[in-house]
Amino acid sequence: MKRFALLLGAVALLAGCGGASKDAATTSTASAPPPPGPGTVLYAGGPWSVVLHKGVATAYHLVGRTWHADRSGRVKIDILGPQPGQTVAPIPQVAIQMTAKTPLIESGLWVDGQELAVKGGGLKPEQGTIYGAPAGKLAPGVHTAVGYGRTDATGTAVAWTFKVG
Repeated sequence: MKRFALLLGAVALLAGCGGASKDAATTSTASAPPPPGPGTVLYAGGPWSVVLHKGVATAYHLVGRTWHADRSGRVKIDILGPQPGQTVAPIPQVAIQMTAKTPLIESGLWVDGQELAVKGGGLKPEQGTIYGAPAGKLAPGVHTAVGYGRTDATGTAVAWTFKVG
C-alpha cells in the first residue's frame, strides 16, 4: 500500500516496503496484535490504521498490543469536495483540508475502499490540503469517501457519501 505523508506543508509519496527475511534462525513467541476495528481496514501503517465501519471512519492508534480509537478531534478535517450528498460527475475530485496544533505527518483519501493517489500541500506544517480522483469512472449511485490526517500523536478519519448521477 502506498502511504501519503504531509510533512512541512508538502505531500510526498512514501514507498511502503516490506519483505520476508530469509533468515529463519530468528523466531518470536509474540503474536501479532489483533486487527483494529470492527470494520474494514482501509489503511494499516505501523501503529496507525484507518477503519470504516457502518459509514463511520475512525483512526486507530496501536499502544502496546491494544488499538485505541482516536476520537480526540485534535486533527480537524474539513471536507472540500464533493460535499456530503452532492451529485457529481463519474470522476470526481475528492479533497479535504486538515488542521492541527502540531505538524501533520500523514494523510490519505479513499473512495469505496480504494486509495486515491493524492496531491496537495499547505502554507504551514499544521495545515494542509490533499486532493485526488478515482482512477476510473464511478458507477451511478452512492459512494463513500474517507479522509485521514494525523500528527505524531493524534489522528482523525472522516467518512461521507456523495452521489454519481
